[in-house]
Amino acid sequence: MFIVIQLFCISLKELYNLGARNFGIFGIPPIGCLPSQRTLAGGLTRGCVKEYNDAAQLANSKFSVGFDTLSKKLAQSKLVLVDIYNPIIDIIVNPKKYGTIY
Repeated sequence: MFIVIQLFCISLKELYNLGARNFGIFGIPPIGCLPSQRTLAGGLTRGCVKEYNDAAQLANSKFSVGFDTLSKKLAQSKLVLVDIYNPIIDIIVNPKKYGTIY
């Protein structure tokens, strides 16, 4: 597991020990589609950077596994990982689906 995920799970355990029981955590968005990344690493077409998006998806999958494991260890807790990657990438890839572009 990534060190970031391990540290995050430790933080959640500390919050749990302080009485928190419900956790809603947002996943990582498609960071390769951020305007700054498209400008710096997106090439001449300023497209989304696949490597960065792949890293975000990998981290999200590791977060999901870590959350599943942690939720089994923390009785009476509810951990929810909110997927924001897929809705955002769908808006970027299929903008006409969400409205008219002027």
